[in-house]
Amino acid sequence: MENYSSTYLIFLLVIISISQIQSQTLDEIKAQIVNEWKSIALELVPLDQGNQVQPTYERRLWNFISDSEFSMKIEVFNDRSGSNRLQTFEGSGIITYQGESNVIQGAFLCQFHLNKTFILTLHTDDLVLQFNQIQNGGITWTKDKPQDITLLPVPAFNKLAGQYLIAYDLIYIRNNYLYMGDVDALGNMASIDEPPRGLCAPLIPSNDDITPLTLDELKEEIVKGVWTSLAKEVRPGLNSEGQVTTSFQTRKFTFPDDSSFTLIVSSYPGPGQTESLMDIEIIGDLIWEEDASAVVPGAQFAQFVVNEFYLTPKTDQMVQNFNQNLPQDLDPFQLNQKANLTKKDFPAFGLSKDTQIKENDLLYQRENRLYLGARPVDGRRPFPTERRTYSLSDDLIDPERSASFAYIIMLNILIFSIWI
Repeated sequence: MENYSSTYLIFLLVIISISQIQSQTLDEIKAQIVNEWKSIALELVPLDQGNQVQPTYERRLWNFISDSEFSMKIEVFNDRSGSNRLQTFEGSGIITYQGESNVIQGAFLCQFHLNKTFILTLHTDDLVLQFNQIQNGGITWTKDKPQDITLLPVPAFNKLAGQYLIAYDLIYIRNNYLYMGDVDALGNMASIDEPPRGLCAPLIPSNDDITPLTLDELKEEIVKGVWTSLAKEVRPGLNSEGQVTTSFQTRKFTFPDDSSFTLIVSSYPGPGQTESLMDIEIIGDLIWEEDASAVVPGAQFAQFVVNEFYLTPKTDQMVQNFNQNLPQDLDPFQLNQKANLTKKDFPAFGLSKDTQIKENDLLYQRENRLYLGARPVDGRRPFPTERRTYSLSDDLIDPERSASFAYIIMLNILIFSIWI
Protein backbone atom coordinates (compact mmCIF):
# COMPACT_ATOMS: atom_id res chain seq x y z
CA MET A 1 0.00 0.00 0.00
CA GLU A 2 2.85 2.35 0.85
CA ASN A 3 4.42 1.73 -2.56
CA TYR A 4 1.14 2.51 -4.30
CA SER A 5 0.80 5.75 -2.31
CA SER A 6 4.27 6.90 -3.30
CA THR A 7 3.52 5.98 -6.91
CA TYR A 8 0.33 8.03 -6.85
CA LEU A 9 2.14 11.02 -5.33
CA ILE A 10 4.85 10.89 -7.97
CA PHE A 11 2.19 10.61 -10.66
CA LEU A 12 0.49 13.79 -9.40
CA LEU A 13 3.77 15.70 -9.23
CA VAL A 14 4.68 14.78 -12.80
CA ILE A 15 1.22 15.71 -14.07
CA ILE A 16 1.58 19.12 -12.40
CA SER A 17 4.99 19.63 -14.01
CA ILE A 18 3.58 18.71 -17.43
CA SER A 19 0.76 21.24 -17.10
CA GLN A 20 3.25 23.95 -16.20
CA ILE A 21 5.17 23.36 -19.42
CA GLN A 22 2.26 24.69 -21.45
CA SER A 23 2.12 28.16 -19.81
CA GLN A 24 5.47 29.79 -19.21
CA THR A 25 6.39 32.50 -16.76
CA LEU A 26 8.31 35.60 -17.75
CA ASP A 27 11.46 34.24 -16.11
CA GLU A 28 11.17 31.07 -18.20
CA ILE A 29 10.77 33.14 -21.36
CA LYS A 30 13.87 35.18 -20.49
CA ALA A 31 15.87 32.02 -19.84
CA GLN A 32 15.07 30.64 -23.31
CA ILE A 33 15.12 33.75 -25.48
CA VAL A 34 18.92 34.23 -25.58
CA ASN A 35 19.71 32.81 -29.01
CA GLU A 36 19.82 33.62 -32.71
CA TRP A 37 16.45 33.03 -34.39
CA LYS A 38 15.50 32.86 -38.07
CA SER A 39 12.46 32.45 -40.29
CA ILE A 40 11.66 28.92 -41.41
CA ALA A 41 10.64 30.18 -44.85
CA LEU A 42 9.78 33.44 -46.59
CA GLU A 43 6.83 34.91 -44.67
CA LEU A 44 3.73 36.41 -46.29
CA VAL A 45 2.87 39.83 -44.81
CA PRO A 46 -0.19 41.91 -45.83
CA LEU A 47 0.26 45.56 -46.82
CA ASP A 48 -2.86 47.72 -46.59
CA GLN A 49 -3.01 50.20 -49.48
CA GLY A 50 -6.38 51.76 -48.80
CA ASN A 51 -8.83 50.07 -51.13
CA GLN A 52 -6.94 46.77 -51.31
CA VAL A 53 -4.46 44.60 -49.45
CA GLN A 54 -1.27 43.64 -51.28
CA PRO A 55 1.13 40.79 -50.46
CA THR A 56 4.71 41.41 -49.39
CA TYR A 57 7.20 38.88 -48.10
CA GLU A 58 9.69 39.02 -45.24
CA ARG A 59 12.71 37.16 -43.96
CA ARG A 60 13.52 37.78 -40.29
CA LEU A 61 16.66 37.28 -38.23
CA TRP A 62 16.64 38.14 -34.51
CA ASN A 63 19.54 37.83 -32.10
CA PHE A 64 18.83 38.21 -28.39
CA ILE A 65 22.25 38.85 -26.86
CA SER A 66 20.68 38.82 -23.41
CA ASP A 67 17.13 38.86 -22.09
CA SER A 68 17.16 42.66 -22.43
CA GLU A 69 19.32 43.30 -25.54
CA PHE A 70 18.62 42.45 -29.16
CA SER A 71 19.68 42.98 -32.74
CA MET A 72 17.56 42.25 -35.77
CA LYS A 73 17.52 42.18 -39.56
CA ILE A 74 14.30 42.16 -41.58
CA GLU A 75 14.36 41.92 -45.38
CA VAL A 76 11.17 42.86 -47.25
CA PHE A 77 10.49 41.50 -50.75
CA ASN A 78 7.84 42.40 -53.30
CA ASP A 79 7.24 38.84 -54.51
CA ARG A 80 7.59 35.24 -53.44
CA SER A 81 10.90 34.69 -55.25
CA GLY A 82 12.85 36.10 -52.31
CA SER A 83 15.22 37.90 -54.67
CA ASN A 84 13.53 41.26 -55.37
CA ARG A 85 14.10 43.25 -52.19
CA LEU A 86 12.15 46.38 -51.32
CA GLN A 87 13.70 47.35 -47.99
CA THR A 88 16.13 46.04 -45.40
CA PHE A 89 15.80 47.03 -41.74
CA GLU A 90 18.71 46.45 -39.36
CA GLY A 91 18.81 47.60 -35.77
CA SER A 92 19.76 46.96 -32.17
CA GLY A 93 18.59 48.12 -28.80
CA ILE A 94 16.93 47.08 -25.59
CA ILE A 95 13.77 45.13 -24.84
CA THR A 96 11.46 45.81 -21.91
CA TYR A 97 8.60 43.54 -20.90
CA GLN A 98 5.24 45.29 -20.56
CA GLY A 99 3.12 42.50 -19.11
CA GLU A 100 1.38 39.25 -20.00
CA SER A 101 -0.91 39.15 -23.01
CA ASN A 102 -4.61 39.18 -22.17
CA VAL A 103 -5.45 36.91 -25.11
CA ILE A 104 -2.55 34.41 -25.31
CA GLN A 105 -1.62 32.73 -22.05
CA GLY A 106 2.13 32.69 -21.49
CA ALA A 107 2.87 35.39 -24.10
CA PHE A 108 4.26 38.78 -23.08
CA LEU A 109 3.92 42.19 -24.69
CA CYS A 110 7.35 43.74 -25.21
CA GLN A 111 8.71 47.15 -26.14
CA PHE A 112 11.62 47.14 -28.60
CA HIS A 113 13.62 50.35 -28.20
CA LEU A 114 16.01 50.83 -31.15
CA ASN A 115 18.30 53.16 -29.22
CA LYS A 116 21.64 51.74 -30.39
CA THR A 117 21.37 51.50 -34.17
CA PHE A 118 18.63 51.63 -36.78
CA ILE A 119 19.70 51.31 -40.41
CA LEU A 120 17.39 51.35 -43.42
CA THR A 121 18.29 50.41 -46.99
CA LEU A 122 15.95 51.10 -49.92
CA HIS A 123 16.32 48.74 -52.87
CA THR A 124 14.05 50.18 -55.58
CA ASP A 125 14.06 53.42 -57.54
CA ASP A 126 10.37 53.97 -56.76
CA LEU A 127 10.94 53.82 -53.00
CA VAL A 128 13.96 56.14 -53.25
CA LEU A 129 11.84 58.66 -55.16
CA GLN A 130 8.95 58.43 -52.68
CA PHE A 131 11.20 58.86 -49.63
CA ASN A 132 13.13 61.79 -51.15
CA GLN A 133 9.91 63.59 -52.14
CA ILE A 134 8.76 63.87 -48.53
CA GLN A 135 12.16 64.04 -46.81
CA ASN A 136 12.71 67.46 -45.21
CA GLY A 137 16.50 67.48 -45.13
CA GLY A 138 18.95 65.41 -43.15
CA ILE A 139 18.99 62.52 -45.63
CA THR A 140 19.33 62.07 -49.36
CA TRP A 141 18.19 58.55 -50.10
CA THR A 142 20.20 56.47 -52.58
CA LYS A 143 19.29 53.05 -53.91
CA ASP A 144 21.00 50.14 -52.08
CA LYS A 145 22.88 52.52 -49.76
CA PRO A 146 22.42 51.73 -46.02
CA GLN A 147 21.33 54.83 -44.11
CA ASP A 148 21.73 55.18 -40.36
CA ILE A 149 18.46 56.78 -39.22
CA THR A 150 18.84 56.13 -35.49
CA LEU A 151 18.34 59.81 -34.62
CA LEU A 152 17.44 61.27 -38.02
CA PRO A 153 13.96 62.35 -39.16
CA VAL A 154 12.11 60.01 -41.53
CA PRO A 155 8.70 61.45 -42.51
CA ALA A 156 7.73 58.18 -44.23
CA PHE A 157 7.71 56.58 -40.76
CA ASN A 158 6.44 59.69 -38.92
CA LYS A 159 9.82 59.67 -37.18
CA LEU A 160 11.15 62.98 -35.83
CA ALA A 161 14.75 64.15 -35.46
CA GLY A 162 16.33 63.04 -32.19
CA GLN A 163 13.65 60.38 -31.75
CA TYR A 164 14.44 56.68 -31.38
CA LEU A 165 12.09 54.23 -33.04
CA ILE A 166 9.98 52.23 -30.58
CA ALA A 167 8.05 49.13 -31.61
CA TYR A 168 5.79 46.70 -29.76
CA ASP A 169 5.35 42.98 -30.23
CA LEU A 170 4.60 39.73 -28.44
CA ILE A 171 7.14 37.19 -27.28
CA TYR A 172 6.06 33.59 -26.76
CA ILE A 173 8.27 30.48 -26.71
CA ARG A 174 7.15 26.88 -26.88
CA ASN A 175 9.19 23.76 -27.69
CA ASN A 176 12.12 25.95 -28.81
CA TYR A 177 9.99 27.92 -31.29
CA LEU A 178 9.88 31.71 -30.87
CA TYR A 179 6.64 33.48 -31.74
CA MET A 180 5.89 37.14 -32.26
CA GLY A 181 2.46 38.60 -32.97
CA ASP A 182 -0.09 39.72 -35.55
CA VAL A 183 -2.48 42.61 -34.91
CA ASP A 184 -4.89 42.02 -37.79
CA ALA A 185 -5.16 40.76 -41.37
CA LEU A 186 -4.26 44.18 -42.81
CA GLY A 187 -0.66 44.28 -41.59
CA ASN A 188 -1.11 47.11 -39.07
CA MET A 189 1.70 47.65 -36.59
CA ALA A 190 1.23 46.87 -32.91
CA SER A 191 1.22 49.56 -30.24
CA ILE A 192 0.80 49.73 -26.49
CA ASP A 193 -2.91 50.43 -27.06
CA GLU A 194 -3.33 47.95 -29.94
CA PRO A 195 -1.24 44.92 -28.98
CA PRO A 196 -0.99 41.81 -31.16
CA ARG A 197 -4.05 39.59 -31.04
CA GLY A 198 -2.55 36.43 -32.49
CA LEU A 199 0.72 34.66 -33.24
CA CYS A 200 2.56 34.77 -36.54
CA ALA A 201 4.66 31.99 -38.07
CA PRO A 202 7.42 31.02 -35.63
CA LEU A 203 11.16 31.56 -35.71
CA ILE A 204 13.57 28.71 -35.06
CA PRO A 205 17.15 28.75 -33.73
CA SER A 206 19.58 29.65 -36.51
CA ASN A 207 21.48 26.39 -36.05
CA ASP A 208 18.33 24.26 -35.90
CA ASP A 209 18.46 22.73 -39.36
CA ILE A 210 16.85 19.32 -39.67
CA THR A 211 16.91 16.70 -42.39
CA PRO A 212 13.91 17.32 -44.68
CA LEU A 213 11.30 14.58 -44.83
CA THR A 214 10.77 12.62 -48.01
CA LEU A 215 7.26 12.45 -49.46
CA ASP A 216 6.71 8.98 -47.98
CA GLU A 217 7.95 10.13 -44.56
CA LEU A 218 5.68 13.20 -44.68
CA LYS A 219 2.66 11.04 -45.50
CA GLU A 220 3.49 8.74 -42.60
CA GLU A 221 3.93 11.59 -40.11
CA ILE A 222 0.74 13.54 -40.84
CA VAL A 223 -1.44 10.45 -40.34
CA LYS A 224 -0.05 10.01 -36.82
CA GLY A 225 -1.15 13.40 -35.51
CA VAL A 226 -4.16 15.41 -34.42
CA TRP A 227 -3.05 18.88 -35.51
CA THR A 228 -4.57 21.85 -33.70
CA SER A 229 -4.03 25.61 -33.50
CA LEU A 230 -1.78 26.93 -30.74
CA ALA A 231 -4.04 29.97 -30.24
CA LYS A 232 -6.76 31.88 -32.07
CA GLU A 233 -5.34 32.57 -35.52
CA VAL A 234 -5.54 36.00 -37.14
CA ARG A 235 -6.74 35.21 -40.66
CA PRO A 236 -8.04 37.28 -43.59
CA GLY A 237 -11.73 37.04 -44.37
CA LEU A 238 -14.25 38.93 -46.48
CA ASN A 239 -17.21 41.00 -45.34
CA SER A 240 -20.51 41.31 -47.20
CA GLU A 241 -19.03 44.06 -49.42
CA GLY A 242 -16.10 41.85 -50.43
CA GLN A 243 -13.57 43.85 -48.40
CA VAL A 244 -10.79 42.17 -46.44
CA THR A 245 -11.53 41.88 -42.75
CA THR A 246 -9.89 40.14 -39.80
CA SER A 247 -11.29 36.84 -38.57
CA PHE A 248 -10.24 34.76 -35.58
CA GLN A 249 -10.23 31.01 -36.05
CA THR A 250 -8.89 27.74 -34.76
CA ARG A 251 -8.20 24.72 -36.93
CA LYS A 252 -8.09 21.00 -36.20
CA PHE A 253 -6.77 18.66 -38.88
CA THR A 254 -6.77 14.87 -38.92
CA PHE A 255 -5.72 12.59 -41.74
CA PRO A 256 -7.43 9.16 -41.65
CA ASP A 257 -4.91 8.09 -44.29
CA ASP A 258 -2.45 9.82 -46.61
CA SER A 259 -5.11 10.57 -49.23
CA SER A 260 -7.94 12.02 -47.11
CA PHE A 261 -8.47 14.69 -44.46
CA THR A 262 -10.94 16.05 -41.94
CA LEU A 263 -10.83 19.72 -40.95
CA ILE A 264 -12.82 21.50 -38.23
CA VAL A 265 -12.68 25.31 -38.32
CA SER A 266 -14.14 27.27 -35.41
CA SER A 267 -14.71 31.02 -35.85
CA TYR A 268 -14.71 33.45 -32.91
CA PRO A 269 -15.86 37.06 -32.46
CA GLY A 270 -12.48 38.04 -31.00
CA PRO A 271 -9.10 36.67 -29.90
CA GLY A 272 -10.01 36.43 -26.23
CA GLN A 273 -13.39 34.75 -26.75
CA THR A 274 -13.95 31.13 -25.77
CA GLU A 275 -17.38 30.57 -27.34
CA SER A 276 -17.33 30.13 -31.11
CA LEU A 277 -19.74 31.77 -33.55
CA MET A 278 -19.85 28.72 -35.79
CA ASP A 279 -18.08 25.47 -36.52
CA ILE A 280 -17.35 24.19 -40.01
CA GLU A 281 -16.48 20.55 -40.64
CA ILE A 282 -14.95 19.57 -43.97
CA ILE A 283 -14.18 16.04 -45.18
CA GLY A 284 -12.33 15.47 -48.40
CA ASP A 285 -9.56 14.03 -50.51
CA LEU A 286 -5.88 14.95 -50.37
CA ILE A 287 -4.13 14.85 -53.74
CA TRP A 288 -0.36 15.11 -53.69
CA GLU A 289 0.93 17.29 -56.52
CA GLU A 290 4.65 18.11 -56.56
CA ASP A 291 7.73 18.99 -54.55
CA ALA A 292 7.56 22.37 -52.76
CA SER A 293 11.22 22.75 -51.80
CA ALA A 294 11.09 26.23 -53.35
CA VAL A 295 9.16 27.20 -50.21
CA VAL A 296 11.12 25.14 -47.68
CA PRO A 297 13.02 21.84 -48.11
CA GLY A 298 10.74 18.92 -47.30
CA ALA A 299 7.46 20.66 -48.19
CA GLN A 300 5.05 19.19 -50.73
CA PHE A 301 2.32 20.86 -52.75
CA ALA A 302 -1.07 19.20 -52.39
CA GLN A 303 -4.66 19.85 -53.40
CA PHE A 304 -7.48 19.64 -50.86
CA VAL A 305 -10.76 18.56 -52.48
CA VAL A 306 -13.95 19.06 -50.46
CA ASN A 307 -16.39 16.13 -50.57
CA GLU A 308 -18.55 16.95 -47.53
CA PHE A 309 -19.31 20.32 -45.89
CA TYR A 310 -21.14 20.80 -42.58
CA LEU A 311 -22.01 24.03 -40.76
CA THR A 312 -23.06 24.42 -37.12
CA PRO A 313 -24.23 27.89 -35.96
CA LYS A 314 -23.32 28.41 -32.31
CA THR A 315 -25.21 31.64 -31.52
CA ASP A 316 -28.75 32.88 -32.09
CA GLN A 317 -27.39 35.78 -34.14
CA MET A 318 -25.61 33.43 -36.53
CA VAL A 319 -28.78 31.35 -36.90
CA GLN A 320 -30.67 34.50 -37.80
CA ASN A 321 -27.99 35.62 -40.27
CA PHE A 322 -27.82 32.26 -42.03
CA ASN A 323 -31.60 31.98 -42.32
CA GLN A 324 -31.89 35.29 -44.17
CA ASN A 325 -32.39 34.80 -47.92
CA LEU A 326 -32.05 31.05 -47.44
CA PRO A 327 -31.99 29.04 -50.71
CA GLN A 328 -35.16 27.01 -51.27
CA ASP A 329 -33.53 23.59 -51.02
CA LEU A 330 -32.11 24.25 -47.53
CA ASP A 331 -33.91 23.65 -44.25
CA PRO A 332 -33.70 26.51 -41.73
CA PHE A 333 -30.62 26.46 -39.54
CA GLN A 334 -31.02 25.66 -35.85
CA LEU A 335 -28.83 26.55 -32.90
CA ASN A 336 -26.05 23.99 -32.28
CA GLN A 337 -27.46 21.69 -34.98
CA LYS A 338 -25.04 20.53 -37.68
CA ALA A 339 -26.41 21.21 -41.16
CA ASN A 340 -25.22 19.25 -44.19
CA LEU A 341 -24.40 21.68 -47.02
CA THR A 342 -22.77 19.09 -49.27
CA LYS A 343 -23.63 19.71 -52.93
CA LYS A 344 -26.03 22.51 -52.03
CA ASP A 345 -26.22 26.18 -52.93
CA PHE A 346 -25.19 28.48 -50.10
CA PRO A 347 -23.85 31.77 -51.53
CA ALA A 348 -22.76 33.10 -48.12
CA PHE A 349 -19.92 30.55 -48.19
CA GLY A 350 -19.43 30.42 -51.94
CA LEU A 351 -20.98 26.94 -52.10
CA SER A 352 -22.68 25.69 -55.24
CA LYS A 353 -24.23 22.30 -55.89
CA ASP A 354 -22.57 22.28 -59.32
CA THR A 355 -19.04 23.20 -58.18
CA GLN A 356 -16.64 21.28 -55.97
CA ILE A 357 -14.37 23.35 -53.71
CA LYS A 358 -10.65 22.82 -54.27
CA GLU A 359 -7.65 24.52 -52.72
CA ASN A 360 -4.06 24.33 -53.93
CA ASP A 361 -2.04 24.25 -50.74
CA LEU A 362 1.10 22.71 -49.30
CA LEU A 363 2.11 20.54 -46.36
CA TYR A 364 5.30 20.77 -44.33
CA GLN A 365 6.03 18.93 -41.09
CA ARG A 366 8.93 19.31 -38.66
CA GLU A 367 9.09 17.82 -35.18
CA ASN A 368 5.62 18.21 -33.58
CA ARG A 369 4.49 20.99 -35.95
CA LEU A 370 2.48 20.88 -39.18
CA TYR A 371 2.28 23.79 -41.62
CA LEU A 372 -0.01 24.45 -44.54
CA GLY A 373 0.33 27.34 -46.95
CA ALA A 374 -0.39 30.89 -45.82
CA ARG A 375 -3.81 32.19 -46.79
CA PRO A 376 -3.80 34.73 -49.66
CA VAL A 377 -3.98 38.24 -48.17
CA ASP A 378 -7.14 39.04 -50.16
CA GLY A 379 -9.08 36.49 -48.08
CA ARG A 380 -9.96 34.28 -51.05
CA ARG A 381 -9.11 30.64 -51.62
CA PRO A 382 -5.72 29.49 -52.96
CA PHE A 383 -7.14 28.17 -56.23
CA PRO A 384 -6.03 27.68 -58.98
CA THR A 385 -2.32 26.89 -58.59
CA GLU A 386 -1.33 30.46 -59.55
CA ARG A 387 -2.78 31.63 -56.23
CA ARG A 388 -0.42 29.57 -54.10
CA THR A 389 1.34 31.89 -51.67
CA TYR A 390 4.66 30.02 -51.41
CA SER A 391 4.73 30.76 -47.70
CA LEU A 392 3.78 28.98 -44.47
CA SER A 393 0.70 29.56 -42.33
CA ASP A 394 0.57 29.58 -38.54
CA ASP A 395 1.73 26.22 -37.31
CA LEU A 396 -0.51 23.46 -35.99
CA ILE A 397 0.72 21.38 -33.07
CA ASP A 398 0.15 17.75 -32.18
CA PRO A 399 -0.37 18.06 -28.38
CA GLU A 400 0.24 14.38 -27.66
CA ARG A 401 3.51 14.39 -29.55
CA SER A 402 4.66 17.60 -27.83
CA ALA A 403 4.08 16.03 -24.43
CA SER A 404 5.49 12.62 -25.35
CA PHE A 405 8.86 13.23 -23.73
CA ALA A 406 7.24 14.24 -20.46
CA TYR A 407 5.01 11.19 -20.53
CA ILE A 408 8.01 8.93 -21.14
CA ILE A 409 9.67 10.41 -18.07
CA MET A 410 6.46 9.92 -16.09
CA LEU A 411 6.18 6.27 -17.10
CA ASN A 412 9.81 5.62 -16.24
CA ILE A 413 9.32 7.16 -12.80
CA LEU A 414 6.20 5.08 -12.23
CA ILE A 415 7.92 1.88 -13.27
CA PHE A 416 10.90 2.65 -11.07
CA SER A 417 8.69 3.52 -8.10
CA ILE A 418 7.04 0.10 -8.21
CA TRP A 419 10.40 -1.50 -7.54
CA ILE A 420 11.41 0.70 -4.60
